[in-house]
Amino acid sequence: MCLLGLASLPAMAQQTPCNAGHPVKLADQTWESATFTMHVVKALLETAYGCKTEVVPGTPAATESALAQNDLQIIAEIWSGRSPIIEKAAKAGDVRVVGDTLQGGAQQGWYVPDYVVHGDSTRGIEAVAPELKSWRDLPRYKQLFRDPEDPSKGRFLNCPSGWVCEQTNSRLLEIHELNDDYTNFRAGTGAALDSAISAAYDRGVPILFYYWQPAGLMAKYKFAKVEQDAFNQECWDTIVSGQGTLCSSDFLTAKLGIGVSTPFAQANPEIVAFLERLSFQAPLLNKMVLDMTESRAEGRDIATRFLRDNPDIWHAWLPADAAARADAALDLTQPTAAGRGIFPDWSVAEFVNQRLVAIVKHYGESLRKVSEVILTKVLLPVERLMQAIPAWLFLAFVAVLSWHGTRKTLPTILYVICLYAIGAVGLWDKLMQTFSLVLVSTVFSIIVGIPIGILAAGSKVLRRVLTPVLDVMQTLPSFVYLIPVLMLFGLGKVPALFATIIYAIPPLIRLTILGLHQVDRNVMEAAQSFGVTRWQMLLRVTLPLARPSIMAGINQTTMMALAMVVVASMIGARGLGEDVLAGIQTLDVGRGLQAGVAIVILAIIIDRITQAYGRPRRRRQAMRQQEGK
Repeated sequence: MCLLGLASLPAMAQQTPCNAGHPVKLADQTWESATFTMHVVKALLETAYGCKTEVVPGTPAATESALAQNDLQIIAEIWSGRSPIIEKAAKAGDVRVVGDTLQGGAQQGWYVPDYVVHGDSTRGIEAVAPELKSWRDLPRYKQLFRDPEDPSKGRFLNCPSGWVCEQTNSRLLEIHELNDDYTNFRAGTGAALDSAISAAYDRGVPILFYYWQPAGLMAKYKFAKVEQDAFNQECWDTIVSGQGTLCSSDFLTAKLGIGVSTPFAQANPEIVAFLERLSFQAPLLNKMVLDMTESRAEGRDIATRFLRDNPDIWHAWLPADAAARADAALDLTQPTAAGRGIFPDWSVAEFVNQRLVAIVKHYGESLRKVSEVILTKVLLPVERLMQAIPAWLFLAFVAVLSWHGTRKTLPTILYVICLYAIGAVGLWDKLMQTFSLVLVSTVFSIIVGIPIGILAAGSKVLRRVLTPVLDVMQTLPSFVYLIPVLMLFGLGKVPALFATIIYAIPPLIRLTILGLHQVDRNVMEAAQSFGVTRWQMLLRVTLPLARPSIMAGINQTTMMALAMVVVASMIGARGLGEDVLAGIQTLDVGRGLQAGVAIVILAIIIDRITQAYGRPRRRRQAMRQQEGK
């Protein structure tokens, strides 16, 4: 009996469920290489070790904080020396970083397209900066990378706000004293940065940016690295932390590892051993990421393709029995089913992408010139005017406008106090940036929307054509508008303006049509009996009577413009939305909350004042008389 009991011990050990039967929660972070690696780990955990898994998406700061609390068990890509959250958790013993997932480490730095330095004979591009070698050469080439918003400077495309690399790049610009020569431009999101680089490369124009590998663009394009000073660990530590005396250093060649919560690691040593052996070569990982981005495939599909095509690589990560179980479960000898059941493949994504790339290549320069005219002649002058107005004068103007529209003392005082509070927390300039873009977007929407509404009100055919178009414009998610305008017009305020107009104009057109249709026909017939012309009928009869409905449309358009301007911070529109985005990406609740409250205050003030002016004059006079009694 004793011998039988001892003989059964190995079998019992093999039957011990992975992670005590609890799901292993893996972080799905916001960039392709991390997503791909996570799906590879997920597939092997399920097939080789019989684990139950759960994927939890989130930003780096959010997922790293969750890992430290064991709310997540695995983060597939951790960069050494870049995350204070992970370093603090590792010192506290809450997190372990295991393995070396990228052979040779992750390269990062400042780059330009290779044709800028060496030219490209196949595309007919001559080298425009053949002597550009290091950061010391950048000041004399600043006009080559000219910033449209400040033509006296070049533009350096930094990481999105809130990323650790954004802070290190900003400090390097300060150390090299390049802030007087270059604008430190934050892209908003990693996808926006990629789009800006791709659009510039496809057009063959100069661009200066920070980038890293593993990344798909490293496999797709050829970049030339701008050399930094020799690497110095002490200087690098001060650059990352911002503490101590800043000194110059090259970027750290980061080691990529897998973050594991300590309780999970202690309970599952065989899984940790597998993660410690997991490793990719840089060209292969870059290729996987490129396939993922170009084919628009899910990380899960690319991971499955990798496992099928490269069993010799991942077999080395697993014990023989675990590899055999994975082979059997994945059934790698069978090809992936290409069919989609009863559904044909009618996707138009590739067609749209090809057309968009062709437009960028052939008309990109013309579109950028249009963008520059709008930026320099409209957007920047309005923004500079708003920022030049003394704060007290702007507050006084809002008070007068509110009082004239509402004739209510308490709301007027509250509006001024709330706006003053926004300035008190240091957000006045960003408030003016946001308000300027909302103002210009609303004016453009009015200029375009009201005439279209007037024409549609008088034409049944035009209304039938416009109705489905407006339906689509109002129901498409706001993020969708950012994609094409980003490729066509680049990063910054101009694409934000176009996206905002497209998103915000439909309610103004609809309510203009509605208001004109609601004008009393008897009034119009009476006016016609006096011999008014069509223009007199429009300007003196129908438009004044339709004014409440049109003003309601302007109100709705303004609110939607404000919402879209905040979202447009993802493509570098700046303003209050930039702080909200940075707060999300860094889990800086206070920063995000301050900016969010400022947006709410601005929205309420605009809404109440425009609503007040949208009421019929007689109704406003009646309300004033009642308040006087």
